[in-house]
Formats: sequence, structure tokens, C-alpha cells
Amino acid sequence: MLYKNAMTVMPDFTLGEADVRVSKGRIMEIAPRGALCDPDGEIDLAGCILAPGLVDMHIHGCAGVDFSAEADTAACLNSMSEYLGSRGIAAFAPAAMTMPYEDLCALMQRYQKAVVNPLPGAAAAGIYLEGPFLSAEKCGAQPAAFLQRPDAEKLTELHRLSGEAIRVVCVAPELEGASDFIAEAQRICRVSAAHTAADYDTMRQAIAAGLSHATHLFNGMNAISHRDPNGAAALLESDSVMCELICDGLHVHPAMVRLTYRLIGADRLCLVSDAMAATGLGDGKFQLGRQDVWVNGCEARLADGTLAGSVTDLMQALQNAVDFGIPPLDALRAVTLNPAKALGIDNVLGSVAVGKMARFVVLDEAFHFIRAVR
Repeated sequence: MLYKNAMTVMPDFTLGEADVRVSKGRIMEIAPRGALCDPDGEIDLAGCILAPGLVDMHIHGCAGVDFSAEADTAACLNSMSEYLGSRGIAAFAPAAMTMPYEDLCALMQRYQKAVVNPLPGAAAAGIYLEGPFLSAEKCGAQPAAFLQRPDAEKLTELHRLSGEAIRVVCVAPELEGASDFIAEAQRICRVSAAHTAADYDTMRQAIAAGLSHATHLFNGMNAISHRDPNGAAALLESDSVMCELICDGLHVHPAMVRLTYRLIGADRLCLVSDAMAATGLGDGKFQLGRQDVWVNGCEARLADGTLAGSVTDLMQALQNAVDFGIPPLDALRAVTLNPAKALGIDNVLGSVAVGKMARFVVLDEAFHFIRAVR
């Protein structure tokens, strides 16, 4: 199959007049427009942009299902996959909430069994273990009753039970034993600062130990002050740390989205949805990790008013970022190649490059979504 006449997002994230030939689900050839033909058929994308499929590395649920709450994990992942695939997302990492350790073990086992068969839309790219090694002071919508001290042996067991599928583990660096945990955990997966009250110096020590990611930067952290920079400033200034932003216009002000981009550049920014079950639906009562959440417009909150994830999918987050003033191709990198690198799947997804999977999204010239292509 040949995709022709589009402005193609090239591997270096520039736009080029190129045609893309695909065979057996892989990108076989990229050549100047008009240079290729394919007996298996052609799709004319004149006037459109051919971009890599998006990668949502931090999502709790959508389409009415919640990864941490559903007893039937296979059905949950299928529902998530189908919805996300229809929105141009090529792969996603479902995020596990804080819950009793034995329940986390069971979830890991169900995930391993569920991903044996291919999903109908977006691919499952491993697990984002958000809980339970978090701070009670900054737990947000994470159930405080089930928080635990960082424990590398427990992480190793969860990783084994999941079929070695954990791609990111979160930790509050100020917790007892966190430095040793980070040093061990970074051999298994990417280690991320999350739901933390860590000060600047503690976060610097965590980065030196191997922490290399920031979960929904600014949210679940102490604010930056000119006299007390706190952990967020250490994350921003470290060249080795990728930083997530929830780009729904609610969790982080558009001015802070722009400022973060200007501080860290295009290579370290990961836009995430942090989406929950209501995403793709409407207002009402839903679940987030077995907790009731009420959704009204763009807000999802627990009964006490705590923000409980987002109802904005990653395609909308991309469009928001462009509207907020992020250069379109840099915003696109932040929802494709960067999260693919963070999950360790950039060898197969994240850019339009020969040898990678042929998961594309078709955009208009304003970077608004038209359709997904598989």
C-alpha cells in the first residue's frame, strides 16, 4: 500500500513532500513524492499531513472503563484500545493506581494474560505503575490507605507477574529508602518522580541515583518559589529528565505549558492524557481505581473536590498544545517519539521511519485530527 501526496512528517520531525510505502504492517520505503508506485493500491492524501500515530504513556481509562478497577482486564484493554485507536493513538501504557499489594499482583497477572492476543486498535505498550510508592502529603486521587514505602523486591515481583511489562514506576523521592529503591528500580524500568513533596536537594539526589522522568509535572508537587525552588525546579533543570504535562488546560495553565517548553525544549517534553474512564463520554459518575468520580465538563473530581485525572484524550491534548502556542511539530514530537522513547518502544513506533510499524494519523494543515490509519 502506498500513501501518497501528503506532507509527511519525516524522521527528524520536519515536513517533507514524500510518499510512504507499507507492506505487512511495516514502513518499507519513504521516497520523494511521485517516485513510488505500489500494485497493492494507493491512498491519495493530498492536502493532508501524514504523521506517526500517537503514544499515550500515562492513561488510566477511557470509554467507560478503568484499568485499575475492572475485573475483566482483557475486556477493559480491548475497549481502551478500540477508542484510542479511533482517535489516532497507536499505543498506550495503562496506569495502575495505588491499591493493596495483593490486588496489584492480581492486576499484573491479568495484564500478562490479556495481552497475549492482539488488541483491536491501539497497542498495549506496557504498564505505568503510578502507585503505591507515593507521598501521603501529595497523594491526590491516589488512595492514601494503600500507600507503601519504596520496595525494590515488591517491584521486581510485580514486574515478573506482569510478564516484565512494567515500563515506568513512580516514587516520591523523600520517602525512606527511596534512593536505594531508585538505584535498583532503574535497572528494571524508567523511574519517575510523582506525588511528591521532595525539596530541591532531595530531588537532585534522586536524579543522581537514576530517576529520569517526571509524572504530570507540577501536579502532585510543591509549587516552585523563587526562594524555595522545590523538586519541580530540579526536574526542569536536569537534562536527563523527561517531563510530562497534562495538556487539558485545567491541570496546567497554558502559560506554564509554554514556559515549560521554552525551558526544556522539544526533546524532553512528553504530553500525556492522564485520562480516566469518562474520556470519550460525557458528564456523570465514573470510577478511578475503585473510587467514585464525578465529571462535569472538563473536570473530574472526587467527592472532596480533588482532581481525579483528565477527560481529555491525547489527540485533543496535541491540539490544545498547538493552540497554546507550542510549535506544531514539537508538540507532535511530545505525543509520539518522546513518549515512545520513555517507554522503550521507539524502535517500532514514534516516528515515520523505514522499518517501524505503519501506524499513522492523518492531520489537516492546522494539525487537527482527520483519521487514523493502520
